[in-house]
Amino acid sequence: MVGHFKTTFEAFDSATDADEVVAAFSEHVKRRVFVVTGPTPKGIGEGTILALAQGGPSALLLVGRNPTKYASVADAVHAINPSIDVRVYGIDLGSLTSVRAGAAAILADFSRVDVLINNAASSNRKHVKTVDGVEDNFATNHLGHWLLTNLLMPALLQSDAPRVVNVSSIAHREGTCDFSDYNFERKKFTWQAAYAQSKVANILFSRQLAALLGPCGLTSFSVHPGVIWGTNIGQDLPSEDLALFMDEIKRVRQLSAKTVGQGSATTCVAALDPKLRQFEVNGAYLEDCQVAEARFAGDNKNTDHAAELWRLSEQLVGQQFVYEF
Repeated sequence: MVGHFKTTFEAFDSATDADEVVAAFSEHVKRRVFVVTGPTPKGIGEGTILALAQGGPSALLLVGRNPTKYASVADAVHAINPSIDVRVYGIDLGSLTSVRAGAAAILADFSRVDVLINNAASSNRKHVKTVDGVEDNFATNHLGHWLLTNLLMPALLQSDAPRVVNVSSIAHREGTCDFSDYNFERKKFTWQAAYAQSKVANILFSRQLAALLGPCGLTSFSVHPGVIWGTNIGQDLPSEDLALFMDEIKRVRQLSAKTVGQGSATTCVAALDPKLRQFEVNGAYLEDCQVAEARFAGDNKNTDHAAELWRLSEQLVGQQFVYEF
């Protein structure tokens, strides 16, 4: 079973730091081009970027809504290694127009992207829709990343080992793979349900990428980074709401809080470990630096929910992406 598969370093676990992971896989960082969304200071996006910087990549491309916020992250990268090409692209993942413009800018600058880490996330407690008419959590956490990934695919397929990592959450276990009412127009909206729905989508997206593009060598994974206090993921929530939700997740799942470095480690394993290129784990979900089993309502082998989500995403962006090899 996938859940029994061990990554290269079986000792890597919840206490492993991202710097340890990059040190172990530094040969898979050197001279490579990484795109990371959501590089907010003090968050796991920044933690992932600063860890990767230790390995000597060719370029680190930072993608986020407010480019001025990321100057300190770029400065920190150059403090580690001034030779790294650091670029910042202002992309609002909640706007399909912004995603298209930002992807075009990246493709104009780089013909090859080796690893795309879709890290950015929203936890909007208000039932609002984006300018494109999509519920905000679903739009930002899934649809914007889905479009960005497909638009960057020509550059990814120029890599000798292209990889996509989608940062999900243990909160997916409170979600469902029924996207027939993704905008919560018939069912009752709660921000917890909306967030969990978007995190299920991250997992299904990873599976479908593996199914469609695995034959050409692309690998794709989803990860749960851990419960990390002090990041900005709950900035739209009252502190008491966020605390209650996270306390419930920790109680049910018996989780403990991690540092930002520990929270960035699983992402780095998913992005770098060469053992994950094996066919049987392509599209897998990881927790605590190891392959794990994703569990959510309605997930079964009789219905291809990943393919259904892909078709819905195509409808919502108004563009088909067909890959035949």
